[in-house]
Amino acid sequence: MRVCVLASGSSGNCTYVESHSTKLLIDAGLSARQVRERLCKLGIQPDQIDAILITHDHQDHTSEAGIVSLALGSPIYCTERTLAGFWNLLSGHEQIRHFRVGQEFWVKDLKIHPFRVFHDALDPCGFLIEEASLFTQYAKRLGIATDLGTIPLLLRENLKDCDLLILESNHDLEMLLQGDYPWHLKQRIRSEVGHLSNQAAGEAIAAIAQHGRLKRVFLAHLSEKNNHPQKALETVKSCLNGLSPQLEIYVSHRDRPSPLIEF
Repeated sequence: MRVCVLASGSSGNCTYVESHSTKLLIDAGLSARQVRERLCKLGIQPDQIDAILITHDHQDHTSEAGIVSLALGSPIYCTERTLAGFWNLLSGHEQIRHFRVGQEFWVKDLKIHPFRVFHDALDPCGFLIEEASLFTQYAKRLGIATDLGTIPLLLRENLKDCDLLILESNHDLEMLLQGDYPWHLKQRIRSEVGHLSNQAAGEAIAAIAQHGRLKRVFLAHLSEKNNHPQKALETVKSCLNGLSPQLEIYVSHRDRPSPLIEF
């Protein structure tokens, strides 16, 4: 499998996932022009995208879904409740395919397991994406959880067999509390249905890494005002405490794509 975070942050989110025969976008908060440009720079033909999977209805994940879907000729996969939250952004000509959180479905050779996350959206989810193989019993697995306020034990257990994890590391708590956001917004961000702090992300990664399979992590959805890439990286690494020296950690950005990682 190959993965690239094309953009991540409150200004727009979109991730590219590729297997042997399938190409996906996760979320579409990036313009069709930017999606095309960033895919082409990676050597990927945009018109080969098989599906666009939507995690939740917030506009930084859905604002360009209709335009991207029509421009690339790709169907949109989402839950019915999520669709209700961004239906007004669509033209009505898009191909829509529904899934239910907790029920697996397939896009060609990729098995998709949408799992519940805690976030203040209509029907938010993350994805476990597994590549089927005829030649080995070992299935490569990707986990994506980019907007959530907490990671309970059951969710950590579900993510333990991931080879690569894309996980929110939204804010530094001290920067958030000392910043100029109004108090009600600070409370929303740090709530159990808000966004993960660097410390919470680091603790979750450390717990997941104990199982020994996780090799690569993308820190995602960093706040522009309440975080800094180096601070996020240092905080997460401090939580690992030498637990997994082989673990590669990347920080995603709002204005440019990440490296294209093969695993």
